[in-house]
Parts: sequence; structure tokens; C-alpha cells
Amino acid sequence: MSSDPDLTNFVGLSAVLTGYTTDQLFPPISPEPVAVEYLNTLKANVAATLVNQILTTFQNIAAQQPPNIDQEVQQQILDDPAMGPVARNIIRMWYLSIWYDLNQQQPITGFSAGTVVSMNAYTKGLAWDAAQAHPMGYSEMHYGYWATPPES
Repeated sequence: MSSDPDLTNFVGLSAVLTGYTTDQLFPPISPEPVAVEYLNTLKANVAATLVNQILTTFQNIAAQQPPNIDQEVQQQILDDPAMGPVARNIIRMWYLSIWYDLNQQQPITGFSAGTVVSMNAYTKGLAWDAAQAHPMGYSEMHYGYWATPPES
């Protein structure tokens, strides 16, 4: 993985939160590691003490190797009034490539104004993979690929 413990813990936590593996989120050979961008975005938008609390809590959970790590993350991080909103925003960031402002949440939608992390992040958002689609205006497929139905 990485020699940076923050990145290792961030990717590990992200794997639990998103349902993707750590290798999918942070491939061993990746020219554009979006996980680094997401961790930097987290650190730029959340108080250092809270980021440290989330990553340390996950590190402690992972070190215990619980049989159901998902349940431990739910109880210790997602259910926590301070860490939970940040963890849910991490999920949104991985899927939508947008960091939502946690301080200005709209009561009707539950979302606030957001900022796309980067063009790299936009094209690698997990929502596209989950929908078996590609980002609007971007495709790595050959011209005319849309004429063939997708594999089931």
C-alpha cells in the first residue's frame, strides 16, 4: 500500500465505507491516485484533530481485526456525532467526486454546496462504475461503443 499511515488508514476506512477493496480504491500501479486527492481534500476541509480522530479510530478498529469490521465502523465512527457526518461525506466524495460543505447543510436535501475535487476525481468517481456508465463528456471506449448493449 503506502508508507503514509494516514493514507493507509484513509483507504482502509474508505474500503469499509464504500464496499470497494483497498486495491480498487488505491491500485498498486496508478498514474493518477485519486485516493491521495481525496485525503488531501479531507485534510483541507476538516479540522486536523477530527481527521486524526477518524483515522486513529479506524486504525484501532483494524488492529483488533474484528470479525465484522463494518459493524465496528458503524458503531464507533458512523454513529459518532462528530465523526459520522465526515465519514458520510467521505462516502459521497468517493462516489460523486464532490466535497460537500459540512457547515452549510440544506434542511430539505441534506446536502450543501459542493466542490468537485478535480477532473481526475470526476472521471474516477465510483458512481460511474456502480452504474456501469462513464462520466458525461468522457469515455475511454471506442467510437460507436454505444451501439452494442452492455454485458449483464
